[in-house]
Amino acid sequence: MRHSQQRDAILRVLRASRAHPTAEHIYAEVRKVLPNVSLGTVYRNIRQLSESGELITLETEDKSVHYDGNTAPHRHFVCNRCHRILDLFFDVPLPPELVALGFAVESEKCIYYGLCSDCAQNHPPAVSQIATQSNE
Repeated sequence: MRHSQQRDAILRVLRASRAHPTAEHIYAEVRKVLPNVSLGTVYRNIRQLSESGELITLETEDKSVHYDGNTAPHRHFVCNRCHRILDLFFDVPLPPELVALGFAVESEKCIYYGLCSDCAQNHPPAVSQIATQSNE
């Protein structure tokens, strides 16, 4: 893939951020250094970078799309309260059932949902919510 000012600026924004920005946020940051860049150019470059494996695309349960410049193998956690997306770096072996069935796993995308440690500590779910969920 050819390098361009726009593509390089997008990668710099992504690699400098651990917040998993949306395309609109990336666009706003890139415009600070390339004021004439268009939103369409940013979207087109994001798509190309995703297709070439230079960034990770995350679509969350609420259908919002975020991007991650860290392409090392890892998983994600989305907080249902504050909506932060956190990187998780831990090894989990493939389920033996996949191997037994003869599957050849080429990639994995795993997103956990719940309350981050800050939200769980500062705003625990009400006891009635926990009781209701355990009875379902």
